[in-house]
Amino acid sequence: MRKILLFTICSLAVLSSCNKNDLVEEDQPMAPEITLDSETGIYTVKVGRALTIAPTVRYAENALFSWTSDGKLLSTEPMLTYTWDEAAEVYVTFTVQNENGKAEEELKVEVLEMAPPVISLALPSKGLKVLQNTDFTPDIQNSDLEGFRCEWLREGEVVAEGVTYTFNEAELGTYMVVCRASNVDGEATKEIPVEVVDELPYEVFFPTQSVFRTSTDRYAYIGTPIFLEPQLEYFDNPQFEWSVDGETVPDAAERMFRYTPTEAGEHIVRVTVREAKQRAERLTRNITRAETVLSAEVKVTCFDAAQEDRYRPATGGNSPLWNKVYEYTPAPGQFVGEMKTGGFDGTETTQEAAVAYAERRLKEKIWVSLGAFGGYIVVGFDHSIPKRATAEGEYDFTIQGNAFDGSSEPGIVWVMQDINGNGEPDDEWYELAGSEYHKPETRHGFQITYTRPAADKMPTPDDNSPITDTTYILWETGDGEKGYIAKNAYHNQDYYPAWIAEDRLQFSGTRLADNAVDESGGKGSYFVLYAYEWGYVDNHPNSEEDKISFDIGWAVDSLGNPVHLPGVDFIRVYTGVNQQCGWLGETSTELSRAEDLHVEDLTHYLPNP
Repeated sequence: MRKILLFTICSLAVLSSCNKNDLVEEDQPMAPEITLDSETGIYTVKVGRALTIAPTVRYAENALFSWTSDGKLLSTEPMLTYTWDEAAEVYVTFTVQNENGKAEEELKVEVLEMAPPVISLALPSKGLKVLQNTDFTPDIQNSDLEGFRCEWLREGEVVAEGVTYTFNEAELGTYMVVCRASNVDGEATKEIPVEVVDELPYEVFFPTQSVFRTSTDRYAYIGTPIFLEPQLEYFDNPQFEWSVDGETVPDAAERMFRYTPTEAGEHIVRVTVREAKQRAERLTRNITRAETVLSAEVKVTCFDAAQEDRYRPATGGNSPLWNKVYEYTPAPGQFVGEMKTGGFDGTETTQEAAVAYAERRLKEKIWVSLGAFGGYIVVGFDHSIPKRATAEGEYDFTIQGNAFDGSSEPGIVWVMQDINGNGEPDDEWYELAGSEYHKPETRHGFQITYTRPAADKMPTPDDNSPITDTTYILWETGDGEKGYIAKNAYHNQDYYPAWIAEDRLQFSGTRLADNAVDESGGKGSYFVLYAYEWGYVDNHPNSEEDKISFDIGWAVDSLGNPVHLPGVDFIRVYTGVNQQCGWLGETSTELSRAEDLHVEDLTHYLPNP
């Protein structure tokens, strides 16, 4: 079993890894993205000495820069060079804005009387695997102070001096390399576990439709396109070749493949990925990658039928409400596993038990939390919800949450028709394009990975707030961003879903722009979560029926093109915002009810069985 859960949804295939896919990056304007030159976002400097902070900013053309601290403007340049005259802890906000949006990063500067070295060396979360002749070049703060020295140690022995160390080890295995830096004010060390491999563990595979589904098979009607995109591991400069039933598809050279079957039956779609060149990838080191060619295939079953053929009309005995939870896979969150308001009892250690928990809560019309970005639930109905909304103000189904004015935690909705007729949500998902779908600040194909904290992890509390661990659960994005889900004093349980055996959990989908504003003036004590206009769960109060209702006609494919669906059988909701709001914690979508608006609830007229 993989140690990381990977899946995607076909309706988003073209957009996943959007910063690595020229198809998206060239056509879609992007808001700035900031990567600090410190792993932790903490910088140290000695009183009276200049500190230079040089972040990396993507999509910064024609951008405006500002560095501010306590309302004071420090600089309007891409880099900050500043000198503090007294010891203090200073918080600095770096803001970059262009015509497509704004990005902000808050960092901390520790101005000290003594400033020993601080070593930063970014390592991949999946572990550092290298070949021979790998260069390590860490970022070391305070290296300009008197007496600076950098050494590299193996098994307690100094093997090299200088900031750059070339690692050479012929035998396979895991080794510990120690970087030791010192100056007139002190010393710092950093241990680096290095696994030597004979070849890097490249992988090419098609992800499943959801975490707990094992099959990669896809289903379609004749003439209906599906979008295929392989998951890649360790590739640096991939080149793609696609074939259908053994025949190469001309001009199909992108990671995403739009396949439209023209004949009924089973078809094998194969992708071949080639790493044709040796390239050096420098994170804070160089990793040489050898030439590699790998393939993966997926079976596509095509039906000679019309979409209407799978439509299941409601009868007098059908309920307008959902009738089954198929999967409940929340992202880590403060209400996941929580036994008080969350309603867990501690026995939810399997997916079956988690589903039973979700079904029990929803039957009682009590909210279920989806955790942080990407966490989701899949529900189905005992009939197909028809597409009947034909005008503005008309809708097909409604989903209730627990939003109120100032507390909107928007969830994105996907819908599915049971194409293969097996009663399982294993067909094609389509996103309902809400009010934010086409806005430039919305990020399609956003990918995030959560890492389970070690059992013996030492917490990093915030003494000025109820946050008991500011570095509780690490998250990393496909673009290299990272942060943490914090733990607070109000919820002390494990936030990571207990029924997930793997230590890493990955989600992908559309990410909405942050909707929380710190109205306390940066103190972090009062956050307002503003609602989006329409098209999202847990976004408006349940009393605003038109704002919590949905039109199947909003469905779009991977290119954002409208999709005609005569009806849908399954609904999937996931948290659409990746946002931490101080002591309030992570933004997490909650829902309590899903209902077909075209079926009258006649169940209370039916006789008891």
